[in-house]
Amino acid sequence: MVASEIDDRLRSAWLQQLQREYDNICFQYRLTLQAPVLELTNSSTILGSWNSNYRLLSLSAHLIAASPWVITIQVLKHEMAHQICREYFLADDGGHGKSFQRACAMIGLSGAFCRASADCSGPPPEETRCVHPRTEQGRKVLARVEKLLALAASDNEHEAALAMQRAGELLLRHNLRLPPSAQEEYEHRCLNTGRRRMPGHLREICALLQEFFPVQVVCASTYEPLSDVRVRTIELLGRPENVAVAEHCYFFLTRKMDVLWQENRKRFSGGGLRARNSYFHGLLAGFREKLQSSVPQPGQGTSSGERKSGSAELIVFSDAGLDVFVRAAFPRLHKRRGRAMRLHADAYRQAKATGRSLVLHRVVEGVAAGGGLLGSG
Repeated sequence: MVASEIDDRLRSAWLQQLQREYDNICFQYRLTLQAPVLELTNSSTILGSWNSNYRLLSLSAHLIAASPWVITIQVLKHEMAHQICREYFLADDGGHGKSFQRACAMIGLSGAFCRASADCSGPPPEETRCVHPRTEQGRKVLARVEKLLALAASDNEHEAALAMQRAGELLLRHNLRLPPSAQEEYEHRCLNTGRRRMPGHLREICALLQEFFPVQVVCASTYEPLSDVRVRTIELLGRPENVAVAEHCYFFLTRKMDVLWQENRKRFSGGGLRARNSYFHGLLAGFREKLQSSVPQPGQGTSSGERKSGSAELIVFSDAGLDVFVRAAFPRLHKRRGRAMRLHADAYRQAKATGRSLVLHRVVEGVAAGGGLLGSG
């Protein structure tokens, strides 16, 4: 869709959403800025601009129509950084020097979006800071994990379980040995659920990923400009190799759950949504038990000189660099308690038994160009 084809209703909706995003950024990062005039342009070469004389913040309608909303937010932050330079530092807001970089840091902006390219022509910068491990060690570990997950597809139940366990131990040892990282060595990957509400079983998958993988998981939302709706997202933050494996586990579980429910739904005819939801929760409860049984115990899989841990979850909390990275992206993050649900006893019990036998394995062929696990197929 070209900018000239965007109707007035959508333009009005986008301006309202941009105002909400602007206000939210100010709230999240505790900024006091004078409200600007927001404008949409038809330019395909200038992504955004800030005019301090007229207090005018402009964004390209072409950018909004052609890019994921997360890109639009980054360009909006870039222009807000120019405004911060003027109002906080009384500095020339036309350049991208030290004052501008300081302003970017104040709103959690880094990488390509801190450069002049976020103002000017060409395709917008990439959505994520990095899409595969940047270190040779990270690429080697991810390749070995994928080989083990391929072995986990074995028909021999013992061999499959052993391969999954070894993959977990390999990732655990790798993270225990890692030194503190610079911020650019972390990745923030957004998984769009396509849903306007976050189902309970997806929240449970998020909790499982954070417990057994060295990543931070945030349930959030994003705006879809062409349909003018907000949808829920799952945000994975961590070192690229960890994010890749956690993402693989997410897709493995969501697809496996749907397949198993379709195969078994007739057993619980008349149970409706309660039976389906109970079946999903049962599968995840059983799979959680399976993962707990395969987590190395204290001292297992580590040398005498390494810090010992019984759970990958401990690595997340001890990674100070990741904590800083998460706070930059979500400065006012808070926890939310899940709601209790009425279970369909038979569906939950049978699914839990099935979940105990699930083995995480590679469900696609090949490896992504950067060495990461493929996310679909």
